[in-house]
Amino acid sequence: MNRRTLINTLGLAPLALISSKITSFDSIVAHLIKRWKKSEEYTLAVFNTMPSAEIEFRPSKEQFSFAQHFLHLAFINVTYFGVLMDSKTYKDIYALLEADFIIPPPDGIDVFQPDTLKARPSEENAALVSRYVSQTYAYVLSSLNQLEDAQLTAGLDKEKPEYLSGHTYLDLIIRGEAHTAHHRAQAIAYLRMKGIRPPGYSINNKF
Repeated sequence: MNRRTLINTLGLAPLALISSKITSFDSIVAHLIKRWKKSEEYTLAVFNTMPSAEIEFRPSKEQFSFAQHFLHLAFINVTYFGVLMDSKTYKDIYALLEADFIIPPPDGIDVFQPDTLKARPSEENAALVSRYVSQTYAYVLSSLNQLEDAQLTAGLDKEKPEYLSGHTYLDLIIRGEAHTAHHRAQAIAYLRMKGIRPPGYSINNKF
């Protein structure tokens, strides 16, 4: 039985006919933009669930504070997308931290070691953190809006810090979201320690 006879016997339409009936999908970049918009909404929802007076809470002195997890993930997102978008290259973390695209966190807070915001009313500090997270997501979304699908597999050989070696532009985007989820989850654990119910995952992640 030849291929055409088999197709007719099984009642299968030729591939060209099938593909002509399939509704075209949005681009991959369009889906990534939708995902990162949801990421921003959920991240801010988690942050805003902690009372402002408790944002400096940390389970131990060796750990990030609740606020620091958000400052850290926001800062790191800027570095990933900066590496992706900037025509310049950065051979190591030290060069990267001097890049023009860096958005410094409020109070120059250390986003790699335990640190605290300056003493001020807790509502002001909470507003500073929330604003910083929003600023960095704006940079992420602005970057994504400048990309096309064909660019996502590029960047593999672009010079970048060793811990990002072997990453295409799509890898950087996915790693940023994975890193965000990693720190957001720790912040959710802090809410639980305080007896606070965190925002639901499913309701905050459906399109």
